[in-house]
Amino acid sequence: MGRGRKYAAAFFQVYENDSLRDYLEDMALKGWRLERVGNVFFRFEPCAPHRIRYCVEVMEKPSVYASNQSEKLKAYREFCRDAGWDYAGSTGYLHIFYTEEDEAVVVETDPEERYERICQACQGNGRLTYAIFGLVILSNLFSCYMKKSFMNINGWIVLLMIGFMAVSQGEFLRWKARTGRSMREDGVLFCSPWQTVKRKNYGLILSVLVMSAAPLIYTLGQYSSKAVVFVMVGFWMIYILILAFVFSKLLYWLKAKRAYSARTNMFLYWGISLVICIGACAGFLAVIFRIL
Repeated sequence: MGRGRKYAAAFFQVYENDSLRDYLEDMALKGWRLERVGNVFFRFEPCAPHRIRYCVEVMEKPSVYASNQSEKLKAYREFCRDAGWDYAGSTGYLHIFYTEEDEAVVVETDPEERYERICQACQGNGRLTYAIFGLVILSNLFSCYMKKSFMNINGWIVLLMIGFMAVSQGEFLRWKARTGRSMREDGVLFCSPWQTVKRKNYGLILSVLVMSAAPLIYTLGQYSSKAVVFVMVGFWMIYILILAFVFSKLLYWLKAKRAYSARTNMFLYWGISLVICIGACAGFLAVIFRIL
């Protein structure tokens, strides 16, 4: 009996590009060829176990919102195709190329240039994340002030977001320090084993989901039976998954189907996402109040 497709979460950070390369090459040796690249999942198809070489690049002036249809990226893909490399797709800042030709020349940029691009991407992503999180934190701190207590659901959200930002920034600074030593000693970027990276990222995502659900469970537990709490937590999980799916499809459409600038894509993405979130939250709250 033949095997079907296999899905895996695409949660590698921009500075874990070489770990992602090693992961994809290991999957090929186990009989799984990368078929499609998404912002949330990778899709693999079965194949005879063999070596497939991958290259995971961060492009010049990196932006998660940069269109794959830009002339500069098209020219780079054409250069890689002439060198024997095919384009698999992109997830976030990471663009993935592959080849099954052993004689294909290496198309990776030199380590120093790659290091600069990764730092630019992380710093740009960090500024946007901190701006969004900062607005949410300020609104929750104001709510804490009005309630005269930090020990409430809004205080929990503040601590959760500060913790998430601290861990995210700490991981990047840790990689940066290790890469500095690696560049001085061996002239290469630091690369963690992909197994370690996946365990760390899955653990971080699971922790955020659990901590995010805790305020909901606490609030519902004050007004509802345990059965209702479990039902609402189930609704919450479905709600998060649907939003993640919709947002990933939206970003894929902007990147893969349109040649807008990164600034226009960012404006459209966050504008449409805000409308979706407001509508989804209104519907979710309506269901909660109706049950309660």
